[in-house]
Amino acid sequence: MATVSVLINCYNYGRFVVEAIESALAQSVPPLEIIVVDDGSTDDTPRILEQRYAGHSVVKVLRQRNGGQLAAFVLGMEQAAGDIIFLLDADDKYERNHIEKVTGVFDEHRDTGFIFTAHRKFGDADDVVQYAPQDLDLGFSVIAVLKERIFIGSITSTLAIRRNIVLTLLPVLRQAAPRWRIRADDTIIYGASLAGTKKYYLAEPTVLYRIHGNNCLFGQQGSTEEFYSHGLRRDTVFELLANHLGLGASVRMRVVWEFLSIKQPTRNHYRVYVRLNNRIHQSLLEWLKARIKIYLHYKRNRPAWDISTPADFHG
Repeated sequence: MATVSVLINCYNYGRFVVEAIESALAQSVPPLEIIVVDDGSTDDTPRILEQRYAGHSVVKVLRQRNGGQLAAFVLGMEQAAGDIIFLLDADDKYERNHIEKVTGVFDEHRDTGFIFTAHRKFGDADDVVQYAPQDLDLGFSVIAVLKERIFIGSITSTLAIRRNIVLTLLPVLRQAAPRWRIRADDTIIYGASLAGTKKYYLAEPTVLYRIHGNNCLFGQQGSTEEFYSHGLRRDTVFELLANHLGLGASVRMRVVWEFLSIKQPTRNHYRVYVRLNNRIHQSLLEWLKARIKIYLHYKRNRPAWDISTPADFHG
């Protein structure tokens, strides 16, 4: 079975971080290590971590000057030794079987490099958020993400990624870190897709997402300036990733094969790949053959519930 590193990023969440750590320690399949990165907290976080986990055999505490969420991720990823890296925000928690469920899929699907799960809100809210009502093998998504900015993932605490993919992305993540204080999970979600990673979704909500007054994004409407700034950061990191990964214009010629890698394409997938195929400069005959392949794969394999557009995720 693959070894696991759990990476917890923390900034001024002393009142929550112990619950996050203990939920990782209490897993039915224990992690190799839990790396807590204190991003320059000014509350009682340093004291709490020192008192409870100094010299702990599994919990490793790293501290840095406040640099933002992505800087904390980068520091933790550089130190991680596990085959798979799980991400956990300091105010969230895992259900006891979270690591077991996710690593089980990684072990069964050796070609899968990125998994995200459904999650349950708790605290000031109580409901389940799902990308889809059943597990999905989401295949590859290089072209869809590069050309359509499709967001294939969820909140930070639901994410798990193989270490070899992290090592591929680290040069760009280091370069982008100074501009990504929050929403750093976007860079990892987009980056995993652009790196040619097969993705998988688990519909069981094995992550608990805490809703409280200090959530950075939940329930808040950003200003026009914030939307502009985030869009600019996102476009910049896309360009950095495309250059780093050698993604040229010719990649779009593999649209059909990418669509066929999605085991159960939804209506939303179908619409995206029809648009992508329509943009390729090709003969009428080649266009028609590609369109037929896309249509037949969708009709034969679409799930019965067939969602249109995943809801409640930022991107």
